Amino acid sequence: MNENFPVFVISLKSDIERREKIAKLLDDVNIDFEFFDAIDYRSDKFKGIRNSASANSHAKYVDMTEPEMACTLSHLAVYQQIIDRNLQWALVLEDDVHFDRRLSDVVHALSLSTSSLKQGCSYVLGGQQGTSDYQLFGLSLRHIVKIGGIWFRKVTYKKHKVTRTCSYIVDQRYCQQALKLFSSHGFYLIDDRKILFDNDVMDDIYFCDIVTHPLVNISNSHLELSRVNKNKGVCVKKRNVIIAYILSLRYRIRVFLGSFI
Repeated sequence: MNENFPVFVISLKSDIERREKIAKLLDDVNIDFEFFDAIDYRSDKFKGIRNSASANSHAKYVDMTEPEMACTLSHLAVYQQIIDRNLQWALVLEDDVHFDRRLSDVVHALSLSTSSLKQGCSYVLGGQQGTSDYQLFGLSLRHIVKIGGIWFRKVTYKKHKVTRTCSYIVDQRYCQQALKLFSSHGFYLIDDRKILFDNDVMDDIYFCDIVTHPLVNISNSHLELSRVNKNKGVCVKKRNVIIAYILSLRYRIRVFLGSFI
């Protein structure tokens, strides 16, 4: 049905249960897709790539965990395939997302035409539930792209607060720039959109909220477990309750004002 608009699902080859679940969801809404084998941080393949990667030049990423590195490498490998196959646009999903027929409406509309999409932009379809930055970015009421009846609103305030890479649409240019960044910079968090903006991987984000991501914990996510272990013993200074409330209120006012940009 969507042969003109490819859909990649990043998934560990060994995770049969997740693959069966996501395959049924996609089949039920009539979306053609292909699995892309994620890179397992426990594999020899991962160790080889990690050891040969450029030295990390940014102190912020020195302490990346191996699951975080493997996640980045998996997405970059999809980008390489998009380039190798000369695909102009593609939807990238991770295998633990959930969605309904609205995703099918978007995919089928883009299978007919991608003229509504603009190069240099990333189109994020949701997946923010449970993140500390959820709803802390502003969405424009003026700059809207309608695809398959779904409104994608331009992120106007705190664009880097849009995190996760569980469901997003990218173009070939984005893929080329992201791979170039890895080649010159070394490892970086694939969902750190600040570094992507700072290095011209993308110009803007358009956002809609039709894909959900389960709340992650140490029992269902190697990534989350690795982050918990990394932060053991780290003391986090808590703000005064009143100050925290004032800062939160100020932030939400700015998010609201961002809607009118």
